[in-house]
Amino acid sequence: MANRIKGITIEIGGDTTKLDKALAGTNKTLNNTQKQLRDVEKLLKLDPGNTELLAQKQRLLAESVEATSEKLETLRQAAENADRALQRGNEYKAAYEPLKNQLDDVNASMQALEANAESMKRKLDAGEISTSQYDTFARKLDDTRKRANDLEKAIEDVNQEFSGAKIDQKQYDALQRELVETEQAAKDAAKEFEEFNVTTQKFSAAAGQVAAGAGKIQAA
Repeated sequence: MANRIKGITIEIGGDTTKLDKALAGTNKTLNNTQKQLRDVEKLLKLDPGNTELLAQKQRLLAESVEATSEKLETLRQAAENADRALQRGNEYKAAYEPLKNQLDDVNASMQALEANAESMKRKLDAGEISTSQYDTFARKLDDTRKRANDLEKAIEDVNQEFSGAKIDQKQYDALQRELVETEQAAKDAAKEFEEFNVTTQKFSAAAGQVAAGAGKIQAA
């Protein structure tokens, strides 16, 4: 899921940040907790009544619930500003793409003119073209370079105007999917923790009854 949200810039708590970086610590905790849980589960299959392992599992399940809840809260904060970020992203795209397309065309023309510059100079020196023809070529090259610089400046202005949180439709959809999956993961983690506690309590109660019965027999 980390790759899904990679590159998304969003506003969280008034600060603009990369969403994957905002979740890095929580995801690391979750991954580590899940790894430890798998190890404990393997050991419990060999020794189901090990109280130390049961205590570790209970602690790890609680940590999983907490970390998943933290991730969910971060995603919810991001989602609150997602609509505005999407609008900014669409406005940025509408302003940026025409300029970028023009710049690509101008750069292609400029490269072609620059590639002919030495050839035109040789033709001028050899008398194959007139000074007027060469001057016309030189002006066209200068105008093309100036146009490229103007477009680069315009793109720079657009980037500055729309700096901050902005996402495209694909990123918006990815954020929504991540939110839904994390909401379900939070429910599953809480359910697993609750069920484990109930099972552990029943196990402890049964163990207590066995111990009490053994005590009565011994007393008799």
